[in-house]
Amino acid sequence: MEILVSHGIKSRLEEWMEAEGLNYSTLAAAIGIDKNAVSRLAKNQFERVDCTTWKAVCRYFGKPLNDLFYDSEDS
Repeated sequence: MEILVSHGIKSRLEEWMEAEGLNYSTLAAAIGIDKNAVSRLAKNQFERVDCTTWKAVCRYFGKPLNDLFYDSEDS
């Protein structure tokens, strides 16, 4: 299952990684995806992402999915 990330929808993945002192390789190995994919996700350089990927990210950080995304146009 995929979700379409509309213009202005951003993730907080980079923030979460910085707070934990994680690099792309460490998170990628922990959740089982490619390091380059983690980099693109963290830098909000994506259009579609498999829902199981976001679920794995949230499980790793122990946070709910609704904490991961925000609308940058509302800021």
